Amino acid sequence: GHFVVHTSGSVSIDVFENSFSHFGSFYPLQTFTEDSKLDFRDVPVCIEVERKSDYNIVKTLALELGGQTLRINSDQRAALHLAAVFVNNFTNQLFRVAHEITETQGVDFDILKPLISETAKKIQHISPYMAQTGPALRGDETTIKKHLELLDKNMHKSIYELLTKAIKKTHGV
Repeated sequence: GHFVVHTSGSVSIDVFENSFSHFGSFYPLQTFTEDSKLDFRDVPVCIEVERKSDYNIVKTLALELGGQTLRINSDQRAALHLAAVFVNNFTNQLFRVAHEITETQGVDFDILKPLISETAKKIQHISPYMAQTGPALRGDETTIKKHLELLDKNMHKSIYELLTKAIKKTHGV
């Protein structure tokens, strides 16, 4: 008779199917890091419940925490989780690579922070497709070659080549 929800982005609510009669998902679409201050009013909460009558219980909880709500299904939540990995986890890895590159040349990574902020702000107003800039989009093979020569780690070269290829393909360059 208990109502149970999980908070996972990648797990279907069917995980509870044989254990509970009332179940669902309360998925806050945000990254959570210890010691990082977060305003829950800016966190969308994706809700899925097995029984329609349970939806308002979960929505009320989300609203009490200040979050905005969105009704989704397990497939949509899995897709959102995957997209979140791209925009958060993969982007953070790219930041780490950039930090390593600047560090090896004695340049403070902080000088890139205004560029990082502007990139994130730009996609609030235009699509990521339209926001794309850089040597791959321009087909600037001279700069691309120079960049690859500057990279001393094969992993970094592979990432650069893969992303350059993806940008070119996306934009027909």
